[in-house]
Amino acid sequence: MRDGTNLKNRFLSRYHRRRGLATVVTGAIMLSAVAILGTSTVSWSNSYLVTHQETLERSYSEKTNKISEFITIENVWAGQTITEKYLNVTLTNTGNIGVTITEIKIVGTTQHVEPVTNGEIVPGGVYSTIINYEWNNNDAIDIFVTTARDSIFRTQILAQ
Repeated sequence: MRDGTNLKNRFLSRYHRRRGLATVVTGAIMLSAVAILGTSTVSWSNSYLVTHQETLERSYSEKTNKISEFITIENVWAGQTITEKYLNVTLTNTGNIGVTITEIKIVGTTQHVEPVTNGEIVPGGVYSTIINYEWNNNDAIDIFVTTARDSIFRTQILAQ
């Protein structure tokens, strides 16, 4: 005759063998999933950090170059011919990097913006231009020089 406990032990032993195998397979699947997620997270964060680093380097470089550029506005005088009046503006690059002038803005009784197309000035270099502008005697005239890095340099003259 069969003992009921013996039958119960057989089923339990089979159950335990299968359960052990299932635990190993489940553990392997979980480890694989964690490894894949971890690898993809590390890859994503590395690419994000590289992009962020490039942005910071570019921003730092632009701001450092903007601080390093310096223009001296000198030898500004108002002149006239028989038919028209003008301003002669001379700029000197006293900074340690090259500068590109994009526009010269004149504000007096009227306002005039003169775009500059060939305004590259090497360190120590000079740029001079004549701008047609109708000035009046004893007018205070503001001159604003804008560079490609959006630096603005200003001076004021008294037209005579």
